[in-house]
Amino acid sequence: MLKKIKFNFFSILFVSTSLFFITLFSISVTRYIKNRALEFENVLEDRNYHILVTGDYENALFLSQVFEGAESLSANYNSIVELYVPQSYAQNESLQHLFDYVSFANADAVIAYLPQNDDLTDLVMPEKNDSHQIPIITIGSYHPQIPQVAYIGINYSEMGKKTAEEAVLLTKQSGLIFLVQGDIGNSSHNSSFMNSFYSALAKEYGSTYPLYIIDDIPQEAELIEKYKIQPEQNLVFITVNEYAAVQTSQLLSTYGELHTSIICVGNTEITENLFERGKITEIIAVDPKKIGCLAISEIFEYFALHNSNNYLNAEIQIRKAK
Repeated sequence: MLKKIKFNFFSILFVSTSLFFITLFSISVTRYIKNRALEFENVLEDRNYHILVTGDYENALFLSQVFEGAESLSANYNSIVELYVPQSYAQNESLQHLFDYVSFANADAVIAYLPQNDDLTDLVMPEKNDSHQIPIITIGSYHPQIPQVAYIGINYSEMGKKTAEEAVLLTKQSGLIFLVQGDIGNSSHNSSFMNSFYSALAKEYGSTYPLYIIDDIPQEAELIEKYKIQPEQNLVFITVNEYAAVQTSQLLSTYGELHTSIICVGNTEITENLFERGKITEIIAVDPKKIGCLAISEIFEYFALHNSNNYLNAEIQIRKAK
């Protein structure tokens, strides 16, 4: 004879509630594990390629912006981009040490800033763990002995043209232009910049363009007397290196009567600081973020086709103070 099992209301409620929460917990755990697995898969996908951006501390600001540009496209190429730059002058490392780190990191490619005057004859190229050479995109200065996939350089002719056009706009057709002497690179770069600069001025003014080339900035009274400057004239000072930019901004800050502007050709951390403080009117330089974008696209074109363009021009950027 079978026994009758009695269930009271509270027993049934307890069992039902327990089953509900166990089921809910199981679903939550399953979803969590699934999501974590997907996240892990995404991380693996993002790390299919490891791209390094490197160079010396002096160009840290520029390289950080190159890194931003490259990183903005990294998801399109299933890649992770790393910036490796010394944190201070005291921690600065040679290009060889930087390349040794690239090898240690077993990077798939590197975007490297090459200094202009360094002797790179004995430089050992970075290699992967399997001894295959790591592809290099170079920026900064061109060194023909470096086996680079591509070099992204500056179109000095275009930069000279844009500098002249901006100077003309700032003079408002009634002022003077002063080019503060300085070195913008090697002689061929300097020549290309200046020829284009002169041509653009001649196109606007003819052969009598109001340009004066000076070595140092004189005091205000001396400048007025020497160049017979009228109070309503706009004066534009063009600097082509960091030292000239600092010197010019310091001296012009002491002027009280004249209307002056500074165009800085090229950019460094110091000139960027002067620009943010309103000491420089315009900066004309290459766009480092666009360089980063161009570099990473060239790297993956090389991976796909095993060749790429040898020499590329970076885009010129004009930034005007508020």
